[in-house]
Amino acid sequence: MASGKFYVRTPEGKAALHGQDPRVPVEYRRLLGLVERETHPEALRRRLGRFSEDDTRALLDELVDRGLLQVVDANARNTIDYSGNLADFLPSQR
Repeated sequence: MASGKFYVRTPEGKAALHGQDPRVPVEYRRLLGLVERETHPEALRRRLGRFSEDDTRALLDELVDRGLLQVVDANARNTIDYSGNLADFLPSQR
């Protein structure tokens, strides 16, 4: 599965998960429940067990198309910048 992206639940996805809307299939709610923060698709596939990689990808694409999940580019969001001073982020030692 693509390693350069994560999935996050949208406000609509959160409402679909907690609202128990019968128009939202159980498989969708199950997957939405697994996405708590930025979640890698491979982690989702492993937790879904009975779904193949292709099935998981199709399900994730469907949830994105419906606006229940959003794709976040891992490379853009998770870059580490070592140019700053770490002491600026630590509590003062007084």
